[in-house]
Amino acid sequence: MSRTAADRLAFVKNLQTETPIHPALRAVAEDQPSAAVDAGSSVSFVGDLPLAMRSDVLNSTLLAQLAANKKYDRQKQTTEWYDYYKTVLETVGWVVEGFSLGAQSDASSYGSVDKLLLKLAATYLTNAEFGLFETMIESLKDDKNGDQVKLFDSQAKSFNEANFQLGVASNAQGNAQFKIGVYTYSASENIDRVLFYTFGHQSVSFYAGSQTMVLDEDVYSQVREAVLEKLGSNAVNLVDDITI
Repeated sequence: MSRTAADRLAFVKNLQTETPIHPALRAVAEDQPSAAVDAGSSVSFVGDLPLAMRSDVLNSTLLAQLAANKKYDRQKQTTEWYDYYKTVLETVGWVVEGFSLGAQSDASSYGSVDKLLLKLAATYLTNAEFGLFETMIESLKDDKNGDQVKLFDSQAKSFNEANFQLGVASNAQGNAQFKIGVYTYSASENIDRVLFYTFGHQSVSFYAGSQTMVLDEDVYSQVREAVLEKLGSNAVNLVDDITI
């Protein structure tokens, strides 16, 4: 559907979003790889992506999460949630395919969620991107990133169900490119840590999908300020750098 700049601005201004609270984002060095928790997402950034564009990735996907959370139950209405998440992303400038999640029938054979995530990420990331992705996952095991894990878990799960996104963002000819993996799973017991849940003998239903999205800089520039205004303090409170 064709949208004018006025259409996009009106859409963003009329969105309703959730407003949880978390400590402030720390600064990261320009031209260095980095990673951040972004509510129920976690994103690695290749060093060639400028800081301003990293913020655009975090803010736009955060807005999409909060708007989808407000409209649908993140854990129990995942199809509708991802449909609306996609609508918001497209409206602010992302070129997005449909989010299709396939069942992972052998999930429990990997022992834990992080090991399964690494296996899946290896199928859609380059070797360099995978190395950065793996570093992000490993870093989240470290106590120094305890607050980041708490933030992520608070947004990504509810008791025994989880819905989250992970990926790597880079520079694609002046536009941000995000290779995103989307994941949902449910267990027969409470999930303690989303990324490091141990399957054991528990019954687990796990679904996953991935795609490459590109943020059109020309389009996003039309709504950037409106996105920041809509997010308000959430642009700081729900984003936290991962020490890698």
